[in-house]
Amino acid sequence: MKPPRLHFLNTPFDLISQQETLELIRASRGSENLHYIVTPNVDHTLRCQSSAELASVYHNAWLSVCDSQIIARIARAKGYPIAHVVTGSDLTRALFTDVFTPDERLTVIGGEHEVIEGLRDRFKLTSLNHHNPPMNFINDEAAIDACCHFVAEHPADFILIAVGSPQQETLAARLAQTPGARGVALCIGASLLFLTGREKRAPRWMSRVGLEWLFRLSQNPKKLWRRYANNLRIFPLAWQAPRFEKSALTTHFKEKE
Repeated sequence: MKPPRLHFLNTPFDLISQQETLELIRASRGSENLHYIVTPNVDHTLRCQSSAELASVYHNAWLSVCDSQIIARIARAKGYPIAHVVTGSDLTRALFTDVFTPDERLTVIGGEHEVIEGLRDRFKLTSLNHHNPPMNFINDEAAIDACCHFVAEHPADFILIAVGSPQQETLAARLAQTPGARGVALCIGASLLFLTGREKRAPRWMSRVGLEWLFRLSQNPKKLWRRYANNLRIFPLAWQAPRFEKSALTTHFKEKE
């Protein structure tokens, strides 16, 4: 059964733990339709506030799990019962270690060749197909079509989309409308870089207390300071948001396929 879903700052959050997410993904292996998973954090939530088009992409996701301790905490302060944080990086790692088999049919969109080969070697993957679109592909209809065609032409149980946000979520929504595309698509950002050791993740204690952003900022301040400064807007927005009303909780359940 699909989990209950609530909306905080125009962003959907499913009330589900990482283990429950993995169980739903396992149950969906072999799906003849394509459905996608998004992992909204502060950055994503702010985009959903300012773009109705992007908000629709998140609202139409099969699963939308909270990727941010900060979002979870400020939402709970307003009465929203977001008890679980399921980060994209932790979910991706768990999939590779606990769900995927060496002969799992996987398609990866995005990522450098060396990263994909490192992934293939580490997990002894025998059925991994890879397509890396050009920079700014999301503004090129032909490049988007090439991604969709590649996914349709390489049937897989799981599609990992690693082209950065919001490009990956936009592409996932397009894939869900592509004839012949199937399986579960996950928007995973930089997860493969962490998984293959190309980049370091924050220590677990920093992640648990909501300071992973500080670790990432310290690793690449020139690239990230503007993003995190902009993300401070989440606090006044959350302050102005209405308190959670139980009647606002949607409970659309769907039978497992």
